[in-house]
Amino acid sequence: MHRSISKCSSLMPILASVSLVTGPSQVQAQEAPPKYLQIIREAVKPGRDAAHAQLEATWSQAFAKAKVPLYTLGMTTMFGPPEAWWLQGSESIADIEKVNQAVQASPRLRAEIDRYAAADAANISGFTSLLARFLPDLSNPGNVDVAMMRVWEVVVFQIRPGYEDNFAEAAKFYRSTVGQAKIDAPWATYAVMAGMPGPTYLVFIPHRTLAEIDPATGTGAELEKAFNEEAQKKLATLAQGYSWTEELIFTVSPEMSNPSPEFIARDPKFWTPKPTAHKVKTAGATPTQ
Repeated sequence: MHRSISKCSSLMPILASVSLVTGPSQVQAQEAPPKYLQIIREAVKPGRDAAHAQLEATWSQAFAKAKVPLYTLGMTTMFGPPEAWWLQGSESIADIEKVNQAVQASPRLRAEIDRYAAADAANISGFTSLLARFLPDLSNPGNVDVAMMRVWEVVVFQIRPGYEDNFAEAAKFYRSTVGQAKIDAPWATYAVMAGMPGPTYLVFIPHRTLAEIDPATGTGAELEKAFNEEAQKKLATLAQGYSWTEELIFTVSPEMSNPSPEFIARDPKFWTPKPTAHKVKTAGATPTQ
């Protein structure tokens, strides 16, 4: 599923219109993407997918029970290395700090976090925490209700230092071409501020079903038609400033997510699955308030 911008005209729509998961006042359908995005990225050990998912579901339930406003969207890779990502949208760095302070103010929740982290060590081989900033000039927001999306495409672009303008020009050129062709291909672009070597950009696209990623039908076919040989050559030239790209395809996990009540209300059947009983085995006393 890995595609190069120099070889495939449908790469840039992997930038997505994303509302993601934000606080109660930011979860209206079709809203602009959050200004900041925190991403927790875990590499799951082979054969530990089920155990990891079960433990993470319990972890999400702990945050919901503690009533800490840390609303997240959890998803796991369908195509790509075995990983789990959690996305949390915020409107400012100050909002991020407030949530962190709320967690620190709950000794019971902190104890549970430590307990689950120790248990999860058997399931994961790597952990990365990222902070990214939304770039509206390099995005093409559209009418997307994230609560109804079930599949996400994510592309990671790492750019050679000094070639950031190449990426920006490619995104703007792609947006203008899509607009002229009147193709419904929205996307959001985020620049990584911390957590990865830079300059690095993350681009997202949501889908209701996996079938929507097919480049031979629907939007994919429209894009193939819109990008002629000349456009492809221009994109290929700009791609020379890229160090590498990585494409991942995820499926949303309601069990591993912690959406806000307003988010759940938009599709309660999907976002309120039956809880799975799971006892975390750790040494030491049960955490207390």
